[in-house]
Amino acid sequence: MDFENLFRDAIGYTRDTFIGHWVRWLIFVLLGLPFALVRFVIDPAKIITGTTVHWELIPWGTLAGLVLAGVLASFFVSGYLVRMYRGVKPAPDFTGWVSLFIDGVKLDIVMFVWFLPALILFLLLAAIALGGFLIPGLFGGAGNTLAFLLAAVVLLIAALVLLVIAALYVSMAAVRFARTGSMTEGWSLSVISGIIRRIGWGNYIIALILLFVAGAIFGVVVSIPAAIPYIGWVVPLVLSPLLTVFSGRYIALVYEAGEESPATPAEAPGA
Repeated sequence: MDFENLFRDAIGYTRDTFIGHWVRWLIFVLLGLPFALVRFVIDPAKIITGTTVHWELIPWGTLAGLVLAGVLASFFVSGYLVRMYRGVKPAPDFTGWVSLFIDGVKLDIVMFVWFLPALILFLLLAAIALGGFLIPGLFGGAGNTLAFLLAAVVLLIAALVLLVIAALYVSMAAVRFARTGSMTEGWSLSVISGIIRRIGWGNYIIALILLFVAGAIFGVVVSIPAAIPYIGWVVPLVLSPLLTVFSGRYIALVYEAGEESPATPAEAPGA
């Protein structure tokens, strides 16, 4: 896998997505605005004093409204990613908002299901730990306690294994769903395993690590101006779409390296 060309293509695609298409960039910013405004609703300095949390000071109605708006807006961003995953080039515009929303919901469901088994095990672990904390003697004698501890360790290992599997497969699953339009295909372990094998497990893991490193560097760079009082919060809001598009294009190209017969990228409407 040619990682240099992979990065060049993703960077060029990101540049062409936004340069000269300021309305597209503005839409990304507006879709990210609800979550960005949450920080103005909750002031930790006022809500938390020492070890006491003043829950009554949290404006739950406003907070719930922003979170709901943020979640709904995120579906449109996810829908845009679906179009990118399909290989649309040049980058698509925000059109067909209903289908955009529906595709976004489907994509998020596909990705959530991959992490669901690990989440269930972690919740079960949390329930066991909470039960032991709130109900002294719940596990009986020392023998029973040891048995529950061993069971908890086994659950933890199983949850971590499932989490790693989900993290490795979910990106290719997302593109598989986008390319086929089938949510079932997005959960096909055998098909996605085949795609990764054709890429090469070593190449695939290196590609994911490089993407993670690129994202971390981007986060560090953005965090510097983001620390500016009063106006710094705008920086990640404005710049985060760059990472979103870069990552989407990058993952789509990685997937194409594992296709048996790479499809010809579709042309964006009006191109």
